[in-house]
Amino acid sequence: GSAKKTPPKKPAAADSNSSKKQQSLLSFFSPPPKKTGASVPSSGDKTSSTPSNDNAIIDTPKKGITPVSKSTPTQVTPKPIATKTQVEFTPKQSAKKLQDNGLDDSSADDSDDDVPLAKKRKRLSQNTPTSASKKKSIAISDDEDDEAEWNDKDDVDMESSDDDVSLVDEDSGSEDDTVKRRPAKKKASTRASSSSRGKKPPTPTTKSSAKKSAHVTPDKSSDPSSSVVGGGGGMVRLHDSWPWLHADRRDIEGRKPSDPDYDSRTLRVPAEFLRKETPAMQQWWQVKQTNMDTVLFFKVGKFYELFHMDADVGFNELELNYMKGDKAHSGFPEIAYAKFSATLVSRGYRVARVEQTETPDMMKMRGSKSKVVSREICSLLTPGTNTISFLDGSQGPFSEASYLLTLKEQTTTTASSGRKEQQVVEFGVCLVDCTTGVFHVGQFTDSLQRDRLRTLLAQFHVVEIVVERHGLSLETKAILTHGASGAIKSELKAGTEMWDATKTVRELKAAGYFAVWPDALTKWMDENDPSSVVVHTNGFLAMSALGGCVWNLRRSLIDQELLSLSQFQMYTPPDAASDVSSSKPTLLAQQYVVLDGHTIHNLELLRNNYNGQRTGSLLAQLDQTVTNFGKRLFEEWLLKPLCGVNAINARLDAVEELVPQHSLVVELRTVLKTMPDLEHHLARIHALGVLRPDHPDSRAIMYESSQYNVRKIKNFVATLTGFQASVQIVHSLTQANQWTSDMLTRWISTFPDLKDKLAYFDKAFDKNVALKTGTIQPQEGMDPEYDDAVADVSAIEADLDEYLDAQRAALKCKSIVYWGSKKDDRFQLEVPESAVAAKQPPEYELKSKKKGYKRFHTKFIRDCLQRLAAAEERREAALKDTARRMFANFDKSYADWKRAVHQLAVLDCLMSLSLVSGQSEGYTRPELVQTDQPFLDIQQGRHPAIASTVSDFIPNDTHLGSDRGINTNSILTSSMMLLSGPNMGGKSTLLRQTCTLVLMAQMGCFVPAESCRLSPVDRIFTRLGASDRILAGQSTLFVELAETATILNHATQHSLVILDELGRGTSTFDGTSIAYGVVEHLLHTTGCRTMFATHYHSLVEEYVDHANVTLGHMDCMVDPTNEHKVVFLYKLADGICPKSYGLNVAKLADLPQQVIDVAAAKSLQFEQVLQESHAAVQVRQAVARKDVGFLRQLWAQLAAEPATS
Repeated sequence: GSAKKTPPKKPAAADSNSSKKQQSLLSFFSPPPKKTGASVPSSGDKTSSTPSNDNAIIDTPKKGITPVSKSTPTQVTPKPIATKTQVEFTPKQSAKKLQDNGLDDSSADDSDDDVPLAKKRKRLSQNTPTSASKKKSIAISDDEDDEAEWNDKDDVDMESSDDDVSLVDEDSGSEDDTVKRRPAKKKASTRASSSSRGKKPPTPTTKSSAKKSAHVTPDKSSDPSSSVVGGGGGMVRLHDSWPWLHADRRDIEGRKPSDPDYDSRTLRVPAEFLRKETPAMQQWWQVKQTNMDTVLFFKVGKFYELFHMDADVGFNELELNYMKGDKAHSGFPEIAYAKFSATLVSRGYRVARVEQTETPDMMKMRGSKSKVVSREICSLLTPGTNTISFLDGSQGPFSEASYLLTLKEQTTTTASSGRKEQQVVEFGVCLVDCTTGVFHVGQFTDSLQRDRLRTLLAQFHVVEIVVERHGLSLETKAILTHGASGAIKSELKAGTEMWDATKTVRELKAAGYFAVWPDALTKWMDENDPSSVVVHTNGFLAMSALGGCVWNLRRSLIDQELLSLSQFQMYTPPDAASDVSSSKPTLLAQQYVVLDGHTIHNLELLRNNYNGQRTGSLLAQLDQTVTNFGKRLFEEWLLKPLCGVNAINARLDAVEELVPQHSLVVELRTVLKTMPDLEHHLARIHALGVLRPDHPDSRAIMYESSQYNVRKIKNFVATLTGFQASVQIVHSLTQANQWTSDMLTRWISTFPDLKDKLAYFDKAFDKNVALKTGTIQPQEGMDPEYDDAVADVSAIEADLDEYLDAQRAALKCKSIVYWGSKKDDRFQLEVPESAVAAKQPPEYELKSKKKGYKRFHTKFIRDCLQRLAAAEERREAALKDTARRMFANFDKSYADWKRAVHQLAVLDCLMSLSLVSGQSEGYTRPELVQTDQPFLDIQQGRHPAIASTVSDFIPNDTHLGSDRGINTNSILTSSMMLLSGPNMGGKSTLLRQTCTLVLMAQMGCFVPAESCRLSPVDRIFTRLGASDRILAGQSTLFVELAETATILNHATQHSLVILDELGRGTSTFDGTSIAYGVVEHLLHTTGCRTMFATHYHSLVEEYVDHANVTLGHMDCMVDPTNEHKVVFLYKLADGICPKSYGLNVAKLADLPQQVIDVAAAKSLQFEQVLQESHAAVQVRQAVARKDVGFLRQLWAQLAAEPATS
């Protein structure tokens, strides 16, 4: 239904000091309005709707535009703002008068009618009250004269006639166009000030709905008959009234939103509407109609402009004021692009940078009848395709690697003989970190629960997901919604956008991205036929996913710079070793411990389970690295602990050797802290070194190019400085000690020799001059192309000097000199009149003269000037391209630079582990033992994250398995521990602590314990907590059993399994039965190390005398006068805990005492019934085995107990 209408609010009282409260220069960019006294109405919330479409890929995340949804996104509800009496003024007013009179009314001068927009912006910003300059505002370039000059020329771009310069078609009589250059001759009216920089009243607009305004369409749940109110600023905007943008919306092919093939990225704009638009706005719509999922930053002169629904986004997200009129419009200067684009991308938007690719003069030379300069999309940024270019300035603090995931799914049904049909799910995946250019491509089968897909989403920080339209199952959609809720999602058309494997290979070969094809890709192709485009079936989905990724990168205009790096790695699921054969894999065949998505989440390895932040996670506790590339590698180490004993001990040896070298570690870390993110810098330098003459950015007219050039050179110099520091680190590490660990000695011996390369670039150009000028002027001998051009110029100048000497000799006059500085008039022979009075050489052509002198050109000089101009042009062209060639030259040694960065990251990680390991006496080196009899022996272990924050943390022992084969004195025998104890007694903490210490030991870190001995674990399984998956239609019990099925199907003898309260999602009897079956399987079939926490006391009693099961409980003290008063001791003790003391938790939770009393009485009744039932079972068992003695003993016990009613 339609929303309620809100009556218009009265304008706020006039504020005489409103000029002082002005928060942004952008408020003054529009000319004064023609109507006066107009108040700003509140946002009457009316929306329109379109038919519902159930084919949307995934529920819309909280952040980000959702172009992937086939259902049309919600119309933005305007944000009401507090209106102030802020009077418009004309450029003729002085700043002092404005301050004195509080922006008093004034009428515009007729002579200002034809002042271009850019000049108005300049004058208005100059007339801004001085107090406003102290407020938060947008930085405007200091080069205002150049801006005005350019925009005077650019008037041709916007005009529809030679006489009137305007974005508005004057014949149409429209007064509400976006940018009208002719100021009104009316009294000033009120304008709403920037809502974000003052106090903004509550807004009905949610963040998620605001973001959808990038391609504004009505909410599908709204009444289609209702009118549309949109944008922001408390008034109806023009674009909110266009039916073809809302209720009657069609994509560019004319399809309705209800059509399964509807493309929400496109829009059909009526031809009649376009004919009435100015040439510039026609150009905007031509770009917008195929990019409705994108916010356009549309360059006009030195400013990026936002129109219509994009201006709504600018108002809601960027705090940009609207200009006057009901056509939504705002803007900001070019230099602020980095700030505003980063803000939108971080909030899930797509941002297209549309640049002018010619000047008005170039347009005239082109001879086109068009009255608008050419513009092209030069970049399209999304959360997953943000490469951090030179336009983006500083990267700021560290952020983890962010991935673009392209996913291809195929579900088939197979039937085995005599068995039920089963579904087989297979995925092709392509992940790319666009800041480093590293691709991970793979194909794998998955369980019906998509366990491997869940693990992938837990391993990689996915910020954007691309899938094939209609290509995902409902189950997979639910996994993506839950596992990557913050990622934006989009769909590609099958075939034309999500290419199949064959087309992918054809496109890659046609584009020539690779000089040598990466091994990770040729694995799926015919190696004997380089021209073949046939892909093996085991890589068909993977290559299709890569094809979809390449199409997406092309759309973002970054395909060449990323793919040409050829950094492709095969993605293999961590547990893929189990697919090698039907037999269980051996531990030695595995390189890394398998940690699935459940384990990563349950152990809080990367983020805590409270608010999803890193604080409190194991990574936050252990990561002491100081470089960004070191942090990324450390996270990889944490998620991929080692399996091999030799590899683990090699890392532990290096850590142990660094622990006592604390002063050296501090020194090396100090040097590492000075380094930029070298890994990102290498990718940026590669991109800058790629010759891309066809890329639209090569044609873009950038007004702040000098600043951008300085950024490029600053980035390059910082990179060189960082690598020079790495040479210092290698030297310091070599001289500091006689290292004995293999890892450190190998680190030193294999570090690439960078000295010669760095010496070359140190001599290649003057860094200080380059940083000041933004131009790299190579030293002689460093750039052959530039050297040749300089040599040609010098040779021609030498010829001219010789010619001058010859003329002096011929005329016998030594005072003859060259005169002139202009390009065509220089090198004029300035000759005294007396020298040519008698006879003037016939080749002398008079060019100019002054008193007593005449100036001549000759044919020789003209020929030299022509040659000189050409040589100087070559020199300037060579100098202009010097930086790119310098970057390309640096990029030739990319492999060496990359290897050096990896080595530095390894050292950073080792030093981080040494700091953690040596931080107190409570950490000890774990002992890893290779044996076929898995065991785990931890003495006085503590959880690293909790123990660091809680001073009185209680340590505990953990004993699992048997090492008698290597230790005859061992007392370890049981591979399974059944753990009982009171609620909140510490069972779950002990389970997590055990897994965490094992993980730390196998990643090569000391552990918080008195001692730790173990055989390597191949996989850690965790089944903790209780939760359902509403979106997937899965109950708590189903989720529990599905996760348990993964454990039972994939655990091996060398695995470590922890289960906490399995079976809680159903009845006690069913839950106990399921738990019993799982225990039996793990105990007798799998035989792995297991810790099973339960409140099923009957289950525990079943294993009282079992030789391979240890019974333990978390101890507590019970008040003898009131058993519901319990003191937790958090200490592991032998035996069974008689009760769970749940009523104690009820008391702590502040349940009403009356409820607790009733529960206590019912609990006692249940216990008596269970005791009687248990006795009956014992009787039946004794009778069955004819145990008379036991029956007499039991009879005596029953006779001694008092009778109960």
